[in-house]
Amino acid sequence: MGQYKFVDTGPADVDPNSQSITEGIIFGSFDSGKQGWWLVDRQAPSPSEKTITESVPYTQGIFDLSMLGNDRFFNNRDVTFQLKSVGHQYEERKYIENNLKGQLMPLGIQSIFDTHEKGFHWIGKCKSVTVSDSAKNLDLTATVVFDCFPFAIGNEPEGNDVWDDVYFPKWICQTVEYSVAGRKDIALFNIGDTSVEVKIIVTGEVSISGAFGELSLRSGVYTDTDLILECGENEFNVSGNGKIEFVFYKEVMV
Repeated sequence: MGQYKFVDTGPADVDPNSQSITEGIIFGSFDSGKQGWWLVDRQAPSPSEKTITESVPYTQGIFDLSMLGNDRFFNNRDVTFQLKSVGHQYEERKYIENNLKGQLMPLGIQSIFDTHEKGFHWIGKCKSVTVSDSAKNLDLTATVVFDCFPFAIGNEPEGNDVWDDVYFPKWICQTVEYSVAGRKDIALFNIGDTSVEVKIIVTGEVSISGAFGELSLRSGVYTDTDLILECGENEFNVSGNGKIEFVFYKEVMV
């Protein structure tokens, strides 16, 4: 044993704020990573369903009328993040806490970006910010709860082929803009988990027909039409002379 020499190293002196933060959230001007908050936990339990049921005498069970077509409908959901800011003295901790609440609570409904959900974002507003202060550990732990739309929404419209923005596990290559000279059949694919609305951009005069009915459109931008994309393949027929583009975003249950 004489060849070994033991040394008492003691505690390591490492500044945690010098380490790289790779996980976080962005909401308005608040970027948790850039402001020194470590994301230590996230919770996004599935939303509750909006149920419509009828109990009819002398029949077994109930009649569930909650679905329309192939879609179930959900209430908003709570998405909760736990953040930690470390290595601060008392006065600095109080400033950081107040600044966090001031950046999150006044804002209305808007996009919430979470590094965990690559290619998607939430839509919602901050519901509460609860902060615990540890004088012993010189840190703050914040629990931030957002009231969110039940589905996460794609960051880019379908048909986007900018490779840096593509999240391949939830992506399909498809055409969403067509030149029309006469009549042709087309198909649009909704690879999300619920039906979505479509913005239609037309140049010239184009008609489109399908299971929803028919639209005759002149040059312009159209929203709030009867054309809704159900999950999966949606087949249409377009006719006329001009161009037609479909802008829509997938919505997924994560």
